[in-house]
Amino acid sequence: MVQDPLPPYLKETSDSRRKSGPIPEYRLTGKKPYVFRAEKPGHLPGVHADLMRKTLHRDEGLLYLLYSPIFPEEKDPFGLCTTPGSHSVAVTKHRFIISEDRHIEGIVPTVQSIPFDHVFYAELGNALFFGWFSIQFVVDNKASRTTLFFPATTGMKHFGIALRKYRNMTGPAYDRLSVDTIDWADIWRHTPKTEVDHLKPLIIKEELPFNMLRSSERWILRKGRRKSVPAYLSTNGILVSTNFGFIHATDEPCTRPEIFSFGVNVSCIAFDGLKSAQLLEKSMNGTRLCFLQLEIGRGNVTIDFDIPFDESCLKDAENLAHFLAQEVLCP
Repeated sequence: MVQDPLPPYLKETSDSRRKSGPIPEYRLTGKKPYVFRAEKPGHLPGVHADLMRKTLHRDEGLLYLLYSPIFPEEKDPFGLCTTPGSHSVAVTKHRFIISEDRHIEGIVPTVQSIPFDHVFYAELGNALFFGWFSIQFVVDNKASRTTLFFPATTGMKHFGIALRKYRNMTGPAYDRLSVDTIDWADIWRHTPKTEVDHLKPLIIKEELPFNMLRSSERWILRKGRRKSVPAYLSTNGILVSTNFGFIHATDEPCTRPEIFSFGVNVSCIAFDGLKSAQLLEKSMNGTRLCFLQLEIGRGNVTIDFDIPFDESCLKDAENLAHFLAQEVLCP
């Protein structure tokens, strides 16, 4: 893979640092307008270089390293929240390392390590120019989440590569599947282009899909004080099961019917954390909905991940639940 060249402004910074000593002020603000790949910790700006240099072990195998500037949002369309800051993200053979600098006097920059076997799932998405990356994981025997926002125009490529590196290290669970596989072309042919554009960058060359479930946008009229108002039950989405785990893409919930939404969120779940899978029916405002409920566990902590699907996919959902019970969950 051709590596991204070191940005010119960093080369200039390196030269000026050797000549004059102090780090230029613009390196400390976190307001560089784009996400970029760094070849090594020393190419990161500000405190991120020192934090990464001190945290990375010499022999752990750095797979990808990126820098992300401050992005002035605190909540995404799917309800994820965070406090703005600049970040660097490293993917190694066994963990994520994420440094954060709020660029506020009195708030000390931090760095955290998230081993892969502590991760429930990782998410990547965007809505127009707004991107997000989030990891749900276990720490101190409780579920936790780390989320960061970034400019999507330059960040989706780099965060997509980082997430793909993670998926590659946590799979494949199966080199040979006991079920028939599906051609990716058949999946893309029946999937909205917005979701295809988010899924393709995360797919690994050796990845084999064998099951897919779809959900459609569904609305009902809910009674209000003066009149009935539309309320959504489910959004357009797709779950693809492969030998590397699950990939679930879903559209941003609309504010009302026939309004176009721009956001797409993709969740990636490895098989090694799966504890159970069952099919459920839920009644929401008098309407029946079908769900695949995945129980994901790390240590003594478990969470449920509910995935809606259309009734037309019921047979495929039953086949998936049977496969998981026989091939993944059996001791």
